[in-house]
Amino acid sequence: MNKPGHPSFLILAVTFALIAWAAFLTGSGIHYRVLGMACFYGALALSWNIFALTGAISLGHAAFFGLGAYGSALFCQYWHWSPYITIFLGGTVGCIYGFLWHLTFRKLRGAAFALATLASVEIPKVTIDNWDRLTSGSLGLVGIARLPPVNLGSITFDVDENLQAQCFFLLMFALVVIYIHFKAMSSKWGWAIRSVREDEIAASTIGVDVPGIRLRALCVSAYLTGLCGAVYAHLMGSIEPALVFSLHFSALPLVLSIFGGRYQALGPFLGALILYPADQLLFHSWFPAGHAAFYGLVMVITILFFPHGIGEWVQQKTKSA
Repeated sequence: MNKPGHPSFLILAVTFALIAWAAFLTGSGIHYRVLGMACFYGALALSWNIFALTGAISLGHAAFFGLGAYGSALFCQYWHWSPYITIFLGGTVGCIYGFLWHLTFRKLRGAAFALATLASVEIPKVTIDNWDRLTSGSLGLVGIARLPPVNLGSITFDVDENLQAQCFFLLMFALVVIYIHFKAMSSKWGWAIRSVREDEIAASTIGVDVPGIRLRALCVSAYLTGLCGAVYAHLMGSIEPALVFSLHFSALPLVLSIFGGRYQALGPFLGALILYPADQLLFHSWFPAGHAAFYGLVMVITILFFPHGIGEWVQQKTKSA
């Protein structure tokens, strides 16, 4: 039996709290939209953090996001498959690019690795931007198939038209990623990841397959990020290279993870649940074009006052109380 302080109990508690919030939330549709997108960005931050747990900081996860978005959209457009199938294919495209990352950057560490990942975003972006016959180039793709309704017995969730149903869909998607992130921290694989982060040489001397652990974490992270990109494409209905390969989808997961707590099971997700609604519902009304300034200010405050994230700070205050 799990005690209240156990991470799995915390995940269960947060799950029921979010489901109750989405079910009984009242007000305009914007509140469902904001909560749903907060769950989406929480899933994206968790996906990024799975690889960051190895000690490597990526600035290029927008490559996986964009490839997942275009992969799913193109499969859906040319083969007319259901988005619920092509989404997983989009994740696979991101995973393949992650494997190529490993082959190319496996010897890089620190700032050199981060800069290499940042530069690697331009390769698929420029390719898609210039492959007019397949991707429509810089014009992007429009009229992408939306997510079909989901039938559960007599209940129908119209994910495209009903913002409450869309909120539930994104919440369920986030919960799956939360579980995978939790396993990446608490399982035997998670302990191997931790040993690689702390000291690669010491980890290898005790039998840890350092390259294999990094590759597995990278492929899982890339696949989940590709899934996020695929879901985004079908939610928005249109994409273009400058949007899905933008620095926004590389930097925002980093900000949310650092603010929430990179080494907390729910840290990155907590960061998204706090920062995204604060930005959309509060800061946006004061400074409509000041999103970058808001997240920049958050980063400065976090580094100065909450170096291990708001999640660990709350945990420490709870224990002391």
